[in-house]
Amino acid sequence: MRRTLQSQQGVAMIMALGAIVIIGVLMGSVLFVATQDYRVGGNTVRMTRAAAAAELGLSRVPLDWNLADNTGLTVGNTRTKAYTAPRGATANVVITRLPGPFFWAVSEGSAGGQGSQASARRRYGTLFRLDLPQMNFLGAVTTQGNTTVSGNVTVRGNDTLPPGWAACGSSQNVAGAAISPTTTVNTNGANVSVRGSPDVLTTPAAADSNTYFTYGSSSYQSLAATANLTYAGGTLLNGVGPIAVGSVCQTSVTPANWGEPNHTTPAGACDTYFPVIHVLGDLKVTTGRGQGILLVDGNFTVAGNFTFTGAVIARGGLKMSGTGNKIMGAVMAASVSVDDDVSLSGNTSLLYSSCALSAALSASAYPTRAIRRAWVDLY
Repeated sequence: MRRTLQSQQGVAMIMALGAIVIIGVLMGSVLFVATQDYRVGGNTVRMTRAAAAAELGLSRVPLDWNLADNTGLTVGNTRTKAYTAPRGATANVVITRLPGPFFWAVSEGSAGGQGSQASARRRYGTLFRLDLPQMNFLGAVTTQGNTTVSGNVTVRGNDTLPPGWAACGSSQNVAGAAISPTTTVNTNGANVSVRGSPDVLTTPAAADSNTYFTYGSSSYQSLAATANLTYAGGTLLNGVGPIAVGSVCQTSVTPANWGEPNHTTPAGACDTYFPVIHVLGDLKVTTGRGQGILLVDGNFTVAGNFTFTGAVIARGGLKMSGTGNKIMGAVMAASVSVDDDVSLSGNTSLLYSSCALSAALSASAYPTRAIRRAWVDLY
């Protein structure tokens, strides 16, 4: 009887121990599954935050863009920026200059404890291109007014690199003068040279106002709204040129700082300053130099010893006389009034330069995502 009772007690103890073991296994399993689910959930949250931070970094690139990088950042060089995202996430962005108007931006988003298992990283890349004004330069000079060339004048549509400038891409030749079908080019004198591909182009595009005032996604008005320098109509300027204090270009100085077109190695203080200059009417300039984009709401007159590198667009006509005048880039004179003609005389040169135009237009452009697979998930 006693043995039977002891045997029953032993069986009960074994069953109780078995139940305890089973319960412990079940509890351990539940704890393991719950822990794993918590970790997976936490990792998912951190990965989501890291991805959002990486996207934030890329979205900030065009918003925080420094226009000085358009011309100051050479191919292969980089800029680094750091951003803080919500809930402790961060984004580090590295922007690399590529050939032409392109920039490659890589944004790495991080969330969670740095260097621990409870952290996450995502890296995205995007190709940006400068949204350049799409100006239709048909020749070294494009106009819908009558053109008169006399004296010792050179108008050249063959692509020319400004002295001291680094090459900036393949060259392209344009007409020497592009005119509308209802106007003419009159040349007087043995020292007049109008050359290009062709020398003179007669095209309806020269009579189209869109050629002068519409530039793809931008326009004359939108470009004028970004002007670094604005002058009243009827302004007379004498001796414009670069202004620097030591190694710092004084871009806020008015009315004379138009940048430095005579580039040197190493670069001068104002070599990379390409202002957008807007004149609210007629402009007359004598003596000096500058670079960038010049927008004249009226007639543009150059009276001697003035050089400019970049794009010149006048709503009225163009008159250049005297000695030592040179424009490298291109000129468009819309000649909106019947008496707004182009008159070139004295010792004057108009030389087409795609490199000068690219530099001037790039300097004021902001980046936009390139079309077709600009974005890539790196990891």
